Parts: sequence; structure tokens; C-alpha cells
Amino acid sequence: MAAVMETFETPASEEELAAVVRAAAAEGRALVTECGGTKRHYGAAPPDGVRRVDLSRLSSVRHEPADMILSVGAGAKLAEVRSVLAAHGQWLPLDPPFVAARASVGGVLATGSSGPQRLGYGTAKDLLLGLRVVGAHGGVTKSGGRVVKNVSGYDLHRPQVGAFGSLGVIVEAHFKVAARPETSSLWALPCATLDDAHGLLLEIAASALRPVALEALDGAAADLVRARAPLPGAAGQAVAVVGIEGSRAVFERHARDLATYAARGRGAPALVERPTSDALWEALAELPAMTAGDVRVRVGARPHDLPALLSALELGREAARASSVRVGTGVAHVALAAGEGAPLATVVERWHRLASARDGYAVVESAPLDLPGRARLPFGAPGAGRLHAALRQAWDPKGLLNAGRMSP
Repeated sequence: MAAVMETFETPASEEELAAVVRAAAAEGRALVTECGGTKRHYGAAPPDGVRRVDLSRLSSVRHEPADMILSVGAGAKLAEVRSVLAAHGQWLPLDPPFVAARASVGGVLATGSSGPQRLGYGTAKDLLLGLRVVGAHGGVTKSGGRVVKNVSGYDLHRPQVGAFGSLGVIVEAHFKVAARPETSSLWALPCATLDDAHGLLLEIAASALRPVALEALDGAAADLVRARAPLPGAAGQAVAVVGIEGSRAVFERHARDLATYAARGRGAPALVERPTSDALWEALAELPAMTAGDVRVRVGARPHDLPALLSALELGREAARASSVRVGTGVAHVALAAGEGAPLATVVERWHRLASARDGYAVVESAPLDLPGRARLPFGAPGAGRLHAALRQAWDPKGLLNAGRMSP
């Protein structure tokens, strides 16, 4: 039997998108959506012969500075949204990767992407006020609203974040935005090992300080960041990074108290302020983009359980190319050299068993699309489970929307 040719659609409006979805539903043919395609290598690949829909033309941006509300189309580029907000001294506290590669708002929401500042500002779910979504039958629904205080029963827009479009096609999103912080800086201290950096940042997390980011980088990850922005330490040296944002008084308090931790490091600490800090923030957020050619594994556990778990995984034995830890949220990312899918799957499955014993997880987040045996890799989305499966069964029982992108 001849393979079914892929069909490409580029709707320019909500009505056109709904018509495309209705046509796919009538054919009983799976449909896959994307905006900029920067995270096409995230998650499992869709089956062959699907209808592909490019949402990049749904790129409207409506900003209400006085109300600090932002409404954007799924195809809007995050870099352009930031520019619109900056003109009014405001910002959207989202720092996902691939912004430099034209990441879209819809893609960030669909993949649940976040960056180092998640500790201080939360994820997209926490900033999202509401969504307009085209469902599996072509109907348009909305949840939440365009005001900060809205009561609409269940927050049905929240499950859409990180669902890879399997619960509906996001058309438009409404966010609450914030005033740009008076100060934005990073304190960085070279350390002997990733474990040392991790332990130091756990102590800081337990202190009275309230940083917006706590990032532990091994030597390889630190070198990738150093290639793009100033970061203290010699080549191959691990680093502990603390993000500080807020008023000048907040900055001075953190700078004073963090100085007491300097003796724990293996070099002189650096306190990086604007404008240099902007480049360093960007480099930290773009670390996943720098390792896009590897198989990236996400490991999660309770923050104080994560050091023991990472030790049990014996990262060095598995030839990890770069590792980083979001210390305050208990999430680590490990980049493994891309090889054959089957052996890598065995490694990650073993890691998941070890993590499960500590109420954690280990899943493949992304992998090169041309990786041999890619389909064998255990992709997954932490937190997805029975609720997602129940919603998908109710909203898309035939599994037509973004089929294969996320396990039910």
C-alpha cells in the first residue's frame, strides 16, 4: 500500500483553523499542529501520513498596559512579545529555550517549556488567565478570561499546558504580565563538582533568601554557557548560579548574604548585573538549544532527594555530555550522546526505576528526529497520567489531535 502523503495547512484565522480540524475529523485522519517548529524534536514523533497544520499566521498581539493583560495568538513569537511589553516597562516572566530560534507562544504552552526563572515566577500555567482552543470536532471553546480575577469553575485551560496539543489546538492565550524588575542579576560561584554546586544551592534554598533561580551546572554545561556569556570558573569547572531580581534593596540583601557562601567554592564568586546579566540569563535559558543534538533526559524528585538519586544514576558511567539541575524545583536535565535508540532506552528505563523508588521519574524530553531507533525511547511528560487520559478520552476519543505526540 502506498504511503499517504502529508498535507500542509496554514490557516490565517480561527475560522480557517476550525474548518481544517472539521475536515480532518470527517476524514478520520490524524492532525499535527506546530507554530515555529523549534521543539519538533520534543516528545514522540507523530505517525506518517498526518495532516500538518502550521499556526504561525495566528500571530496577533494585543497588549493592555494599564490593565497589565496580554492576549496573543498561538503563532506569535515570544521575542516579539517581549519587545512589545518592554516598550511599556513590562514583561512576561517566561524564559523557555529556543527564543533565539523564534519559539512561539503556542509552542511554549503546548510543550510546557520553562527556564531557570521558573523557581521565582512559576510556569506558564501560573501566568495564564485563559485560552481559546479548537477542539477535536472543530468547535471553539474558551476557558478563563482576560482579567486577573475571573471565576469560571474549573481552570480547564491549565491541562492544555504541556499536553502537546493532544487536548485541543490552542488559538489564543491570555496572560497577566508584570512590571520589569528594577534589578536583574546573577551570583555565580565556581565549584569542584556538580554535587558540590547542588549541595550549596540547597543550603541557599533553605535560607531566608528568595532567589528567582538556583542552577547547578556541571563543567560541560558551564562551558556551553561560558561560550555565550561571562561565567566565572576555569574550563570544565562546575558552577552554582543564583538569580536575583526585584528592588535595589532586595539585590543588596542577597549580595550581602551570598558573600558568606563564597568560601565554599573553588574560585572567586562573580556578581553580574545588567546589561551583562541579560546575556547570561539568555545563555542559561538556551542551554537545551545548545544540546539539541543530544538525547535530553529529564529527571525529577523532591529537591532534597535529587542529589542521592543523581548519585545512584552514575551519570559518568553513562557518558553524560552535560548535566544541569534546577535545584529549587527538583529537576535535572542530562544530555546523553545520541547513538542508537534501543541502548539509550535501556539506560533511561533503568533510571526511571531508580527514580520511581524515590517517588520521582526519568523520561526522555527530546531527541534528534533522525536518531536510529528513536521510537524506542521512553518519552513522557511528568505529571501526565490518568487525568490527561480521561480528558483526552472525553474531548478526543478518536485520538486525532496530535496523535502520537504524547502518551495517553
